[in-house]
Amino acid sequence: MRSGALRIALIYIAISLAWIAVSDRMLIVYHNLLTPYWFLIFNSGRRFVFLAVTSFLVYRLILASEKKMFESERLARRKDEEVKRLGKIITKVNNIIIITDQDGFISWVNNAFEDFTGYAFDEVAGYAPATFFAGEETDIDALKEILNKKKALESFSAEIQCHNKYNTKFWVYGDYTPLFDDNKEFIGYIAVYNDITWLKTNEKEIIRQNDKLKEVAWLSSHEIRRPLANIIGLANMMKVSPYMDEKLKILENLNQSAEELDKIVHTINSTIEEEFQQADQPVSKS
Repeated sequence: MRSGALRIALIYIAISLAWIAVSDRMLIVYHNLLTPYWFLIFNSGRRFVFLAVTSFLVYRLILASEKKMFESERLARRKDEEVKRLGKIITKVNNIIIITDQDGFISWVNNAFEDFTGYAFDEVAGYAPATFFAGEETDIDALKEILNKKKALESFSAEIQCHNKYNTKFWVYGDYTPLFDDNKEFIGYIAVYNDITWLKTNEKEIIRQNDKLKEVAWLSSHEIRRPLANIIGLANMMKVSPYMDEKLKILENLNQSAEELDKIVHTINSTIEEEFQQADQPVSKS
């Protein structure tokens, strides 16, 4: 508004000075060519011409300035309405959203953040997110990678284990996007997080089950083979042995190998039953 008024004033001054200089020069030129009567009319007429021309120009300048001002206000109102509408949408979404400034400090969070972490906005505003959410089991290398990508102003995604206000561990998958103003100047980051705790818990359960299966496979392929090989060998010896005392000794060894085999089979069955019992238990979606 001030720049528009100043521009109009400067244009008016420039036109006035130019008209004064030109009209005064014309009076000097036509002073001796005109009669006193026509000279008086000419001298008076230039004032009316100046008034009419400058009034029209000032009117057009003010009209253009007002039109530009109204258009700017309309665009500003439209942007303000879009920001408010977007703010309402972001506030109500279930994903955790954190906006940080150019120094990496929290400048805004949505309601889902407060509900999920237990922290109110006033408690975290002005701090780096890692101040609150990094714990003993948080991967420091993953945090360093996130910070390095932020310094490079990259758009990226990452998985990270965090802790809420009550020290409950949770996993999130975050999409990080740098923010820029109209002048392409970096102003911060927006991070949108999805809770993947349940997925990570299932992943750990699958790894545990695979370890159990490997244990059962090892028992089946190694531990069973030894007593079973003894039984087969002793049975062959018994077939060819002509002495009763030797056969009784073989039977005793056969009985020991059979008992050993029974213990191994029992261990395998117990391991499998225990695994089935744990698999039947529902996984908590913390």
